[in-house]
Amino acid sequence: MSSLAIQHAAGAERTTWPVMVLAHNEAKKIVACLDSIYEADPSRKFSIFVMANGCTDNTEDIVKEYAITHDGVNLVSIQMPDYCNAWNVFIHDTVPAHVPNSDIYFFMDGDCRACPRVFSELAKGLAENVEANAAGSMPMAGRDKTKDTGDMMERRVFVANLYALRGCFVRELQAKRVRLPLGLEGDDGLIGAFVKWDLDPSTEWNDNRIVPCPAAGFTFDPVSPLDFGAWKTYLRRLIRYARRRYEFELLGPRLKKYGLQGLPEHISEIYSSAKDLKLKWQGIYTLTNLIALKQMRKIAR
Repeated sequence: MSSLAIQHAAGAERTTWPVMVLAHNEAKKIVACLDSIYEADPSRKFSIFVMANGCTDNTEDIVKEYAITHDGVNLVSIQMPDYCNAWNVFIHDTVPAHVPNSDIYFFMDGDCRACPRVFSELAKGLAENVEANAAGSMPMAGRDKTKDTGDMMERRVFVANLYALRGCFVRELQAKRVRLPLGLEGDDGLIGAFVKWDLDPSTEWNDNRIVPCPAAGFTFDPVSPLDFGAWKTYLRRLIRYARRRYEFELLGPRLKKYGLQGLPEHISEIYSSAKDLKLKWQGIYTLTNLIALKQMRKIAR
Protein backbone atom coordinates (compact mmCIF):
# COMPACT_ATOMS: atom_id res chain seq x y z
CA MET A 1 0.00 0.00 0.00
CA SER A 2 1.32 3.44 -0.90
CA SER A 3 2.03 6.04 1.82
CA LEU A 4 -0.87 8.12 0.44
CA ALA A 5 -3.20 5.16 0.77
CA ILE A 6 -1.95 4.52 4.30
CA GLN A 7 -2.73 8.11 5.23
CA HIS A 8 -6.17 7.70 3.67
CA ALA A 9 -6.83 4.53 5.68
CA ALA A 10 -5.57 6.07 8.91
CA GLY A 11 -7.92 9.06 8.61
CA ALA A 12 -10.86 7.05 7.31
CA GLU A 13 -12.87 6.96 10.51
CA ARG A 14 -12.53 10.70 11.20
CA THR A 15 -14.14 11.97 8.01
CA THR A 16 -17.82 12.37 7.14
CA TRP A 17 -18.41 11.54 3.49
CA PRO A 18 -20.92 13.59 1.48
CA VAL A 19 -23.21 11.66 -0.88
CA MET A 20 -25.52 13.22 -3.46
CA VAL A 21 -28.55 11.07 -4.35
CA LEU A 22 -30.54 12.07 -7.44
CA ALA A 23 -34.22 11.22 -7.07
CA HIS A 24 -37.21 11.83 -9.32
CA ASN A 25 -40.33 9.90 -8.28
CA GLU A 26 -38.34 7.18 -6.51
CA ALA A 27 -40.87 6.44 -3.75
CA LYS A 28 -40.58 2.68 -4.32
CA LYS A 29 -36.78 2.57 -4.30
CA ILE A 30 -35.39 5.44 -2.26
CA VAL A 31 -35.41 3.64 1.12
CA ALA A 32 -33.49 0.67 -0.31
CA CYS A 33 -31.03 3.14 -1.85
CA LEU A 34 -30.46 4.99 1.43
CA ASP A 35 -30.24 1.76 3.45
CA SER A 36 -27.58 0.48 1.07
CA ILE A 37 -25.38 3.54 1.68
CA TYR A 38 -25.21 2.89 5.42
CA GLU A 39 -24.83 -0.86 4.91
CA ALA A 40 -22.01 -0.47 2.38
CA ASP A 41 -19.60 1.08 4.90
CA PRO A 42 -21.15 0.68 8.37
CA SER A 43 -18.25 2.29 10.22
CA ARG A 44 -18.46 5.52 8.23
CA LYS A 45 -20.46 8.67 8.82
CA PHE A 46 -22.31 10.13 5.84
CA SER A 47 -23.91 13.44 4.94
CA ILE A 48 -26.52 12.37 2.41
CA PHE A 49 -28.32 14.93 0.28
CA VAL A 50 -31.36 13.60 -1.57
CA MET A 51 -31.87 15.92 -4.53
CA ALA A 52 -35.60 15.38 -5.03
CA ASN A 53 -36.26 17.06 -8.37
CA GLY A 54 -39.79 17.56 -9.61
CA CYS A 55 -41.24 14.66 -7.63
CA THR A 56 -44.99 14.17 -8.01
CA ASP A 57 -45.16 11.05 -5.80
CA ASN A 58 -44.38 10.88 -2.07
CA THR A 59 -40.61 10.56 -2.39
CA GLU A 60 -40.06 13.71 -0.34
CA ASP A 61 -42.32 12.56 2.49
CA ILE A 62 -40.52 9.22 2.63
CA VAL A 63 -37.11 10.93 2.82
CA LYS A 64 -38.33 13.28 5.58
CA GLU A 65 -39.58 10.30 7.61
CA TYR A 66 -36.37 8.38 6.99
CA ALA A 67 -34.27 11.33 8.16
CA ILE A 68 -35.94 11.28 11.59
CA THR A 69 -34.24 7.99 12.45
CA HIS A 70 -31.07 8.30 10.36
CA ASP A 71 -28.46 10.93 11.11
CA GLY A 72 -27.00 12.70 8.13
CA VAL A 73 -29.93 12.47 5.70
CA ASN A 74 -31.00 15.78 4.18
CA LEU A 75 -33.82 16.48 1.74
CA VAL A 76 -33.15 19.09 -0.95
CA SER A 77 -36.48 19.84 -2.60
CA ILE A 78 -36.18 21.14 -6.17
CA GLN A 79 -39.21 22.10 -8.23
CA MET A 80 -37.66 21.50 -11.65
CA PRO A 81 -37.68 17.83 -12.82
CA ASP A 82 -34.20 17.81 -14.33
CA TYR A 83 -31.22 15.69 -13.22
CA CYS A 84 -28.68 18.13 -14.65
CA ASN A 85 -30.23 21.02 -12.76
CA ALA A 86 -30.23 18.96 -9.56
CA TRP A 87 -26.52 18.17 -10.08
CA ASN A 88 -25.85 21.89 -10.60
CA VAL A 89 -27.73 22.76 -7.40
CA PHE A 90 -25.65 20.25 -5.45
CA ILE A 91 -22.31 21.47 -6.83
CA HIS A 92 -22.97 25.20 -6.61
CA ASP A 93 -25.45 25.59 -3.72
CA THR A 94 -25.55 22.53 -1.46
CA VAL A 95 -21.82 21.82 -1.30
CA PRO A 96 -20.70 25.39 -0.47
CA ALA A 97 -23.44 25.74 2.15
CA HIS A 98 -23.06 22.38 3.91
CA VAL A 99 -19.94 20.39 2.91
CA PRO A 100 -17.51 22.87 1.32
CA ASN A 101 -14.13 21.35 2.12
CA SER A 102 -14.47 17.61 1.62
CA ASP A 103 -11.62 15.72 -0.02
CA ILE A 104 -14.12 13.57 -1.90
CA TYR A 105 -17.77 13.69 -3.03
CA PHE A 106 -19.94 10.73 -3.97
CA PHE A 107 -22.77 10.79 -6.50
CA MET A 108 -25.52 8.18 -6.82
CA ASP A 109 -28.81 7.55 -8.59
CA GLY A 110 -31.81 7.03 -6.35
CA ASP A 111 -32.91 3.88 -8.16
CA CYS A 112 -29.59 2.12 -7.45
CA ARG A 113 -28.17 0.35 -4.39
CA ALA A 114 -24.60 0.50 -3.16
CA CYS A 115 -22.67 -2.76 -2.85
CA PRO A 116 -20.50 -3.53 0.20
CA ARG A 117 -17.46 -1.24 0.64
CA VAL A 118 -18.15 0.68 -2.57
CA PHE A 119 -17.45 4.07 -0.99
CA SER A 120 -14.23 2.88 0.64
CA GLU A 121 -13.07 1.35 -2.64
CA LEU A 122 -13.80 4.55 -4.60
CA ALA A 123 -11.94 6.61 -1.99
CA LYS A 124 -9.04 4.16 -2.12
CA GLY A 125 -8.97 4.42 -5.92
CA LEU A 126 -8.58 8.20 -5.77
CA ALA A 127 -6.04 8.00 -2.95
CA GLU A 128 -3.83 5.63 -4.93
CA ASN A 129 -4.16 7.45 -8.27
CA VAL A 130 -3.19 11.07 -7.70
CA GLU A 131 -3.74 12.00 -11.38
CA ALA A 132 -7.39 10.92 -11.28
CA ASN A 133 -10.23 13.39 -10.86
CA ALA A 134 -12.92 10.69 -10.66
CA ALA A 135 -13.42 7.09 -9.59
CA GLY A 136 -16.08 4.80 -11.04
CA SER A 137 -17.89 1.74 -9.70
CA MET A 138 -19.00 -1.30 -11.69
CA PRO A 139 -22.56 -2.44 -12.52
CA MET A 140 -23.43 -5.70 -10.78
CA ALA A 141 -26.77 -6.12 -12.57
CA GLY A 142 -28.26 -5.66 -16.03
CA ARG A 143 -27.95 -7.43 -19.37
CA ASP A 144 -24.97 -5.28 -20.40
CA LYS A 145 -23.01 -5.43 -17.16
CA THR A 146 -20.13 -7.43 -18.69
CA LYS A 147 -19.81 -5.06 -21.65
CA ASP A 148 -20.17 -1.96 -19.48
CA THR A 149 -17.54 -3.22 -17.03
CA GLY A 150 -15.18 -3.96 -19.92
CA ASP A 151 -15.68 -0.47 -21.34
CA MET A 152 -14.99 1.09 -17.96
CA MET A 153 -11.85 -0.96 -17.33
CA GLU A 154 -10.37 -0.75 -20.83
CA ARG A 155 -11.52 2.65 -22.16
CA ARG A 156 -12.20 4.43 -18.87
CA VAL A 157 -15.82 5.07 -19.88
CA PHE A 158 -17.61 7.17 -17.26
CA VAL A 159 -20.84 5.75 -15.78
CA ALA A 160 -22.85 8.05 -13.53
CA ASN A 161 -24.89 5.55 -11.48
CA LEU A 162 -22.41 5.68 -8.57
CA TYR A 163 -19.10 7.52 -8.75
CA ALA A 164 -16.78 9.82 -6.82
CA LEU A 165 -15.15 13.17 -7.66
CA ARG A 166 -12.04 14.51 -5.99
CA GLY A 167 -12.77 17.50 -3.77
CA CYS A 168 -10.37 19.86 -5.53
CA PHE A 169 -12.02 19.03 -8.86
CA VAL A 170 -15.43 19.95 -7.44
CA ARG A 171 -13.99 23.24 -6.22
CA GLU A 172 -12.63 23.89 -9.73
CA LEU A 173 -16.14 23.28 -11.11
CA GLN A 174 -17.38 25.92 -8.68
CA ALA A 175 -14.59 28.40 -9.40
CA LYS A 176 -15.12 28.15 -13.17
CA ARG A 177 -18.92 28.19 -12.75
CA VAL A 178 -19.33 25.03 -14.77
CA ARG A 179 -22.95 23.91 -15.07
CA LEU A 180 -24.46 21.03 -16.99
CA PRO A 181 -26.89 22.22 -19.68
CA LEU A 182 -30.50 21.78 -18.63
CA GLY A 183 -32.32 19.05 -20.52
CA LEU A 184 -29.10 17.23 -21.43
CA GLU A 185 -29.65 13.49 -21.86
CA GLY A 186 -26.01 12.44 -21.44
CA ASP A 187 -24.93 13.94 -18.13
CA ASP A 188 -22.50 11.07 -17.53
CA GLY A 189 -20.83 11.58 -20.90
CA LEU A 190 -20.31 15.30 -20.32
CA ILE A 191 -19.09 14.87 -16.73
CA GLY A 192 -16.67 12.22 -17.99
CA ALA A 193 -15.42 14.65 -20.64
CA PHE A 194 -14.95 17.38 -18.03
CA VAL A 195 -12.92 14.94 -15.94
CA LYS A 196 -10.71 13.73 -18.81
CA TRP A 197 -10.16 17.29 -20.05
CA ASP A 198 -9.44 18.51 -16.51
CA LEU A 199 -11.94 21.26 -17.42
CA ASP A 200 -9.92 22.40 -20.43
CA PRO A 201 -11.67 21.31 -23.66
CA SER A 202 -8.76 22.61 -25.75
CA THR A 203 -6.67 19.64 -24.56
CA GLU A 204 -6.89 15.96 -25.48
CA TRP A 205 -8.62 13.51 -23.17
CA ASN A 206 -6.45 11.89 -20.52
CA ASP A 207 -8.01 8.55 -19.64
CA ASN A 208 -5.90 8.32 -16.48
CA ARG A 209 -8.05 11.02 -14.91
CA ILE A 210 -10.77 8.39 -14.40
CA VAL A 211 -9.86 5.39 -12.25
CA PRO A 212 -12.15 2.35 -12.56
CA CYS A 213 -12.49 0.43 -9.30
CA PRO A 214 -13.29 -3.25 -9.98
CA ALA A 215 -13.98 -3.98 -6.30
CA ALA A 216 -16.57 -1.18 -6.13
CA GLY A 217 -20.05 -1.94 -7.35
CA PHE A 218 -23.67 -0.88 -7.52
CA THR A 219 -26.79 -2.81 -8.35
CA PHE A 220 -30.36 -2.11 -9.44
CA ASP A 221 -33.54 -3.92 -10.47
CA PRO A 222 -33.20 -4.71 -14.19
CA VAL A 223 -36.25 -4.53 -16.42
CA SER A 224 -37.60 -7.95 -17.32
CA PRO A 225 -38.30 -8.53 -21.05
CA LEU A 226 -41.51 -10.26 -19.91
CA ASP A 227 -42.75 -7.08 -18.24
CA PHE A 228 -44.82 -5.70 -21.10
CA GLY A 229 -45.68 -2.61 -19.07
CA ALA A 230 -41.98 -1.67 -19.06
CA TRP A 231 -41.61 -1.77 -22.85
CA LYS A 232 -42.70 1.86 -23.26
CA THR A 233 -40.17 2.89 -20.62
CA TYR A 234 -37.46 0.92 -22.41
CA LEU A 235 -38.37 2.49 -25.77
CA ARG A 236 -38.18 5.98 -24.27
CA ARG A 237 -34.79 5.09 -22.84
CA LEU A 238 -33.51 4.03 -26.26
CA ILE A 239 -34.71 7.31 -27.75
CA ARG A 240 -32.94 9.22 -24.96
CA TYR A 241 -29.73 7.30 -25.65
CA ALA A 242 -30.01 8.24 -29.32
CA ARG A 243 -30.55 11.90 -28.47
CA ARG A 244 -27.53 11.71 -26.18
CA ARG A 245 -25.28 10.66 -29.05
CA TYR A 246 -26.62 13.41 -31.31
CA GLU A 247 -26.29 16.02 -28.55
CA PHE A 248 -22.61 15.24 -28.15
CA GLU A 249 -22.11 15.37 -31.88
CA LEU A 250 -23.30 18.97 -31.65
CA LEU A 251 -21.74 19.87 -28.30
CA GLY A 252 -18.24 18.45 -28.79
CA PRO A 253 -17.07 20.78 -31.60
CA ARG A 254 -18.67 23.74 -29.83
CA LEU A 255 -16.65 23.10 -26.66
CA LYS A 256 -13.46 22.61 -28.65
CA LYS A 257 -14.01 25.97 -30.35
CA TYR A 258 -15.28 28.09 -27.45
CA GLY A 259 -14.14 26.18 -24.36
CA LEU A 260 -16.39 26.03 -21.31
CA GLN A 261 -17.99 29.31 -22.43
CA GLY A 262 -19.58 27.26 -25.20
CA LEU A 263 -21.83 25.42 -22.77
CA PRO A 264 -25.47 26.40 -23.43
CA GLU A 265 -27.79 27.05 -20.52
CA HIS A 266 -30.27 24.58 -22.07
CA ILE A 267 -29.20 21.90 -24.51
CA SER A 268 -32.06 22.77 -26.87
CA GLU A 269 -30.26 26.05 -27.64
CA ILE A 270 -27.95 24.14 -30.00
CA TYR A 271 -30.68 21.99 -31.58
CA SER A 272 -30.87 24.40 -34.51
CA SER A 273 -27.81 22.61 -35.88
CA ALA A 274 -29.62 19.26 -35.76
CA LYS A 275 -30.74 19.87 -39.35
CA ASP A 276 -27.17 19.08 -40.40
CA LEU A 277 -26.97 15.78 -38.52
CA LYS A 278 -27.19 12.54 -40.47
CA LEU A 279 -29.31 9.57 -39.47
CA LYS A 280 -27.19 6.87 -37.83
CA TRP A 281 -27.84 3.39 -39.20
CA GLN A 282 -27.66 0.87 -36.35
CA GLY A 283 -29.87 -2.07 -37.29
CA ILE A 284 -33.04 -2.13 -35.22
CA TYR A 285 -31.89 0.98 -33.35
CA THR A 286 -32.09 3.04 -36.54
CA LEU A 287 -35.77 3.65 -35.76
CA THR A 288 -35.06 5.16 -32.34
CA ASN A 289 -32.26 7.22 -33.88
CA LEU A 290 -34.76 8.57 -36.41
CA ILE A 291 -37.30 9.40 -33.70
CA ALA A 292 -34.63 11.19 -31.64
CA LEU A 293 -33.44 13.21 -34.63
CA LYS A 294 -37.01 14.24 -35.51
CA GLN A 295 -37.65 15.27 -31.91
CA MET A 296 -34.57 17.49 -31.84
CA ARG A 297 -35.45 19.13 -35.17
CA LYS A 298 -39.03 19.71 -34.02
CA ILE A 299 -37.86 21.38 -30.81
CA ALA A 300 -35.55 23.61 -32.82
CA ARG A 301 -38.38 24.96 -34.98
